[in-house]
Amino acid sequence: MFRIDERLMIRVAPFGMDLVLSGYYLAAPLLLIEFKANPVQLGLVGSITAAVHMVLAHRMGPLSDRFGRRRLILLGPLLFTLSCLVAAIANHIGVILLLSGLNGLCLSLFWPSFQAWVADHQTEGSLARGIGTMNMAWTASHLIGPIISGLLFGFHPRFPFFFAAALSFVLLLLSYRSIYDRPSKAKEKGSIAEPPMQPWHKNFLYSVWIANFMSWFILGNARYQFPKLARDLGSGPQMVGLLIGCLGFSLFLGFWLLRGSELWHFRRRYLFGAQALVALGLLIIYSTSSPMFFAIALIMIGLSTSVTYYSSLLYAIQLSTQKGKGTGYHESILSIGALIGPILGGLGAHFFNPRIPYLICLFFLLAAVACEMAFLRKKDTAD
Repeated sequence: MFRIDERLMIRVAPFGMDLVLSGYYLAAPLLLIEFKANPVQLGLVGSITAAVHMVLAHRMGPLSDRFGRRRLILLGPLLFTLSCLVAAIANHIGVILLLSGLNGLCLSLFWPSFQAWVADHQTEGSLARGIGTMNMAWTASHLIGPIISGLLFGFHPRFPFFFAAALSFVLLLLSYRSIYDRPSKAKEKGSIAEPPMQPWHKNFLYSVWIANFMSWFILGNARYQFPKLARDLGSGPQMVGLLIGCLGFSLFLGFWLLRGSELWHFRRRYLFGAQALVALGLLIIYSTSSPMFFAIALIMIGLSTSVTYYSSLLYAIQLSTQKGKGTGYHESILSIGALIGPILGGLGAHFFNPRIPYLICLFFLLAAVACEMAFLRKKDTAD
């Protein structure tokens, strides 16, 4: 059976997992629209997944510290294969919503364990770049996954789920042959140099966690509520797939730019600049109806999320002695945003109109920035 080098697997596994994920989570809302689901039910597709992920991710990370990464990583694509196959034959809204819970378990098993596995294989000076490589891999899948899913959905609503199941099974086989536990290089050589802890480092981490929570609050609405707005304005599934693909493109671009520099590490202006960018994107979605402007707005949202996500994961690993524990908290916190965002956005769209979710996002974003500023008020460093 084919085996992949560990350095290549850092790229292949996250790309494969999120290629499956991004395709599934474009097709699932579109399928629910075919079932005449309301905006609240559309929001629940992402929110149920996020709720399970939120509850379990911070537990699975420490579990991988104790029992090893490999077993938990393998369970992720195994269960996701089963989920995709069931979705391919489902004929009821409730079944898709139940599968969202199973998908949350899959993500909780896979991501904290895999992120810690990546950290285990880094040497001095390579941690930030290793995380960047992984981030670019999973975002590359979001560039093409929704496009493929939209095209397949145009042929038949069930095709994206069969495609996702096949990919997930291939990922399971590759992971089984290629991912193995071993002592981290940090333990072997003391080679991941932990940065000297400054009094404000923890406060900066907390501020970044708030910002990343808000990014996934907004991203959840972009993924699960925006397709409804676009369809109401006359866009077909192929166009919706292209627009959601803009999120993947901008995330990939952002991670690529950040991977090549350390100037943004623990710098307030990058954190707040990213959130100013996402605020502008929200206003564009709220006030325009052109697919071109929607694409620009989604690119802004993706670029902003790349800053907060990269910062949250990197600092959580750097400032944690147990890498699995750090990645678990990172995943749980972003899942809180991904849980609450689509629910509140769905309620706003259901009781008012499909543009209200973006005003809700803007209101919460302003509140989040105020909290971040309170945490960073005592930070005494030159930005």
